[in-house]
Amino acid sequence: MSISYRSDIDGLRAIAILTVVAFHAFPTVFPGGFIGVDVFFVISGYLITSILQQEMQSGHWSVASFYARRILRIFPALILVLLACLTAGWHTLLAEEYMQLGKHLGLGAAFLSNFGLWWEAGYFDKVSEAKPLLHLWSLAIEEQFYIVWPLVLWLILRSKYKTARTVAALALCSLLLSVWWVWSDRTQAFYSPLSRAWELLVGAWLALQPVRRFSLLPPMVRGFAVAALLGATALLHATVPFPGVVAGLPVLAAAVLIAVPSASDWTGRLLRQPWMVALGKVSYPWYLWHWPLLSFAYIIESGQASAGLRLGLVLASLLLAVLTYRLWELPLRRLPRRWVIALLVLAMTIIGFLGKNIHDRHGLERIRHKNLIQMDQVASQDFLDFEKQGLITEARCDKPFKFPERDVCLLAHPDKPVSAVVLGDSHAVHAFWGLEQAFDAQGLNLAVRGKGACVPVRAVGGSNGLSECGRHMEATLRDIATDSQIRAVALVFRGRYLDAQSSLQARQDFEKGLDATLAMLQSAGKQVYYFLPVVEPGFDPRLCMGSLPFGRKPPYSCVIDKLSDDVKSEAIRVSALQVLARWPRVHVVDPNVALCREGRCPIIQDGHSIFKDENHLSQAGSLLLGHIFEVQNR
Repeated sequence: MSISYRSDIDGLRAIAILTVVAFHAFPTVFPGGFIGVDVFFVISGYLITSILQQEMQSGHWSVASFYARRILRIFPALILVLLACLTAGWHTLLAEEYMQLGKHLGLGAAFLSNFGLWWEAGYFDKVSEAKPLLHLWSLAIEEQFYIVWPLVLWLILRSKYKTARTVAALALCSLLLSVWWVWSDRTQAFYSPLSRAWELLVGAWLALQPVRRFSLLPPMVRGFAVAALLGATALLHATVPFPGVVAGLPVLAAAVLIAVPSASDWTGRLLRQPWMVALGKVSYPWYLWHWPLLSFAYIIESGQASAGLRLGLVLASLLLAVLTYRLWELPLRRLPRRWVIALLVLAMTIIGFLGKNIHDRHGLERIRHKNLIQMDQVASQDFLDFEKQGLITEARCDKPFKFPERDVCLLAHPDKPVSAVVLGDSHAVHAFWGLEQAFDAQGLNLAVRGKGACVPVRAVGGSNGLSECGRHMEATLRDIATDSQIRAVALVFRGRYLDAQSSLQARQDFEKGLDATLAMLQSAGKQVYYFLPVVEPGFDPRLCMGSLPFGRKPPYSCVIDKLSDDVKSEAIRVSALQVLARWPRVHVVDPNVALCREGRCPIIQDGHSIFKDENHLSQAGSLLLGHIFEVQNR
C-alpha cells in the first residue's frame, strides 16, 4: 500500500540536494548548504510515517514488508558506491588512509557511521574532507530512526494518548537535548540520533495531522519558506552552533512546504518543474556519489581541487546518479523481491566484514605500499626483509629469539660457538647485520637473543608474578651470564617503552631492572654495550621517497625533526642515563650523534633509506649502525 505521490516533495528533495552539493563543492560560496540534510530528515519523517500510519490503520502493516522496502530503496545504490570507493581507494589511498576507509566502509555497511565519526574530528573540520564516506552519517541516522520508529509509532497508535501530541512531546524532548548538547558537546549534538530525532519527528507529526488542517494558511508562506532555505544556504556558516535552535529554520521551512498545499504560485510551479522533480528522484544516489568524488580529489590534490575540477566532479556525480537510478535501482526492483533482498543483504554483510578486515590489517600496508608507490630498483632494495636472511628456524634453534609467530636463531657463524650477543626486541634483530661485522672484527661470533616487544632488562617481581616478557628475559639473561664463552652483550631495543604519561612506578621498575641487568652481566665478566634509542620516522619512508599515484605530493619529509623525536624517547633515555652513570665500564652508544646534524636527521644517507619501515633499520641502516658502533668504541 502506498500514499498519493506528490511531485512537489521530489522538488523539495531537489532543493535539499542542490544545497548540500553546493556546500560540499563550494563551501565559501554556499557556507550554509549543510541545511539540506535537515530538509531530507523532515521529508523522510513525513513519508515514512505517512506510509506506516496508512498501513497500520488498514491492518496491512508488516515489519518484514516495511524493512524489505527499505532494503530495496537504500541498499542498491549504497552497495555500488561502497564498492566504487573500495576500488578507488585501492588505487589512490596510502595505507593509513585505506585503513580509515576500511573502518568507515564497515561502519557505513552497518549504518553506524554517525557513531564512528562521533569519536573522530568534527564534520566541519578540515580533516573531514579526506574522508570519502563522511556523508554516510546522515544515512545512518535515518536508518536508525527507521529501525526504532515503526515499533514506537505502533505503540503510540494503540495507546490511549493522542498520537500527534505524543509525537510532538517526543520531538520537543529531542530538540531540548539538541539545544543542550550543541553548547556542551557540539560533535555529540551533530551526530547523535537522539539530538537529531526531532527533525524526523517534525515530519512525522505533519503526517499525523488532518489533511485540511493547514489549508487556511496563505500560499505566500511557501514563498517565505523557500526564501528561508536559500537565505540559510547563503548566510549560515560552520561556526554557528548547529543543529540546536538554528536548525529550526530549515526544519520549519521544509515543514511549511510539505504542509501547505501547493497552489499555482511560483513556489508550486518551481517545485513541480520536470527538471526539479527529476533531480529529486535521483537525489539519493547523487548524495551518495558526489562527496566521494570531491573527497578523493581533495586527497589526490593534497588540498582543495580547482573550482573547474570540482564543478566537473559535481556534474560527473550527477551523471553517475542518473545511471545508478536507471540502470541499477529500477531494474533490481523488477526482479523477484525475495532473491534480490537476500543478495543485497549478503553483499552488504560481505562489504562490512571486508571493511573491518582492511582496518584490522592496517590498510594492508605491506601489500599496498609495495605496489602503490613507484621506486627505482636501487631504492626498493632498502625495503626488502633483509633481517630474514640467515635465520635458523625452530628445528635447529637451540636458544631462540622469540617472535610472536615463530622462534628463530640468527648467528654470524653457525659452525662456531657464540661469543657475543645482541639482546633486545625486534630492533636487536635489525641491528644484527651491522653489529655482526663490527663484532666479527673483534673476533667475536654474534648471535641474537630476546623477544619481540620486550625490554631486555631483568624483571622486577611483584605480587602478581612476572609477565611473559619478564620470564623470558630473566631466563635469557641468566643463560647469558652463566655462559663463559659469551664475552660481550649489546642491549638494543626501541626507546618507546616509557613516555611522558608513564607512571613513576613504571620508570622505577625500568631503572631497577636495568641496574640489576648491568650488575648481573658485569659480575659475570661480560663487556656490556648499551645503545641509546635511535630516531624514528614514524611513517613508511617510501612515502617520502617514491612516486605516489596520480602525482600526489609526498605527505612527509625525508628528514626527521630530532627535537620532536627526542620528546618521544626522552623518558627512557633519562632513566637509562641515570642508571648508566653508576656503571662507568658500560660502553654507551648514541647513534643519533652520527645520524643527526643541527637537529635534522636525514632518512636518506649515502643514497639509501636507513629505515625499512616506520621505526626499524634497513640493511643500509644496520650497516651504518655497526660503523657508528665501531667509531664510538675505538
